[in-house]
Order: sequence, then C-alpha cells, then structure tokens
Amino acid sequence: MKFLTLLILPVFLFSFEVNFNKKFSKSLAEDTLTTYFSVVVEGDSEKEINKTLKKFNKKIKKYNKIEKDSGTLTVRPQYRTSKNAPKITGYRGELRYKVSSNHASYINEFVSEMIELKEKRSTNIIISNLRWTVKDSTYDVANDILRLEAINWGTRYARNLSKDLNLECKVKNISINSSNYRPMAKMVYSNAEMSDENIAVPESNKEDISINPSFVLECK
Repeated sequence: MKFLTLLILPVFLFSFEVNFNKKFSKSLAEDTLTTYFSVVVEGDSEKEINKTLKKFNKKIKKYNKIEKDSGTLTVRPQYRTSKNAPKITGYRGELRYKVSSNHASYINEFVSEMIELKEKRSTNIIISNLRWTVKDSTYDVANDILRLEAINWGTRYARNLSKDLNLECKVKNISINSSNYRPMAKMVYSNAEMSDENIAVPESNKEDISINPSFVLECK
C-alpha cells in the first residue's frame, strides 16, 4: 500500500508597520492679565521694614478683585566690607506676589491703591512680567482636547488605510509629548513711571498650542 505524504509548509503572513508624525494645533485667546508685584523697602531698622511690609501685605489681602498667588515676604541685611570684615549697613525687605485678573482695570486699580499707601522714598513698587496669558486650567483642557483629537484621528486613519490597502491596519502605538514652551514677555515698571498714570497694558493676542504625536500603525 502506498501512502500519500502531505507536505505541510508554514505560512507566513505578510505584515508591516507605518511610522509617522502629525502636528495638531489650536489657538487660544489670551484672557488673563498677569504680573509679578513687588514692594521693596530699604532702611536701617529691620523692625521698621517689617512693619511697612506687613502694612502692604494687609492691604493686598483685603483687595479681593484679583487673584493672588506665590506670596513671599523677606527681610535681609545688607553688607559692606570694612577692614576685610563684613559690616551691616542696613536692611532690605521685599514683599512679592503674582497677581492676575481678567480685567486690566482691576490691576490698574490695585496698583494705584498700593502707590497711595507708599509714604517714604525708601519704599519702591515694582511691576514685572506684565503680560496677557491663557489660564492654566484653560491651557490644560485645550491640551487634553488635542490629545483626544490625535487619538481619534489615528483610529480613523487606520480604518481608511485598511480600506485603501485591503488589509487590516490597527494603531499599535501613539506617543504624545505634551511639553510646550510658553514664551513670557518681560516688561518692568517702577513706581516712578506709574505714579500719575495707569500701567501701559500690552495688547491681548492669541496663544498657539500644539502637540506633535508619533504614530505606529501595523498592517497585515
């Protein structure tokens, strides 16, 4: 009896990967005016400097039309070298806050009230990094929307590629780098420039945010 021997050969499925990047962008309206507000006092008495800064701090806390963050109060000695030995010549105190508001008029009103509180030439008020920006919460939500848009787009692209190639294509990996550089305009004003006029507020613009995810699709 003869036996029919069947030769079974392994079948290797043809498959390949598709790798690419795509940029997703969104424009957000700058809706919040932000600045760093500082009161700087110099003098001979640490006690008097601390007293002046506490007076400003009390006034700042009572003003409730703006948001206030990152408050710090410091008093440090100032030195000069005499006969190779450091000698205290006075003290320097600084009260610093980050303040923000949706209304430029509130920032102007706040600064005006602080200037009215200033009594001595040794006290200076400094406004720095005055700029319009997008709220962090709005920025985070927009980034989440962009990520979701990228995921949905990748899924649709895989589905359309499957139809075009008559293959089964699936999203294997999506890598999203969410780090974005947010430029900061640096604008500094001293109390001498602001004593009789409102702050020169910059114009509000648009802030563009984007993500550039990398896609890996597998087709077979």
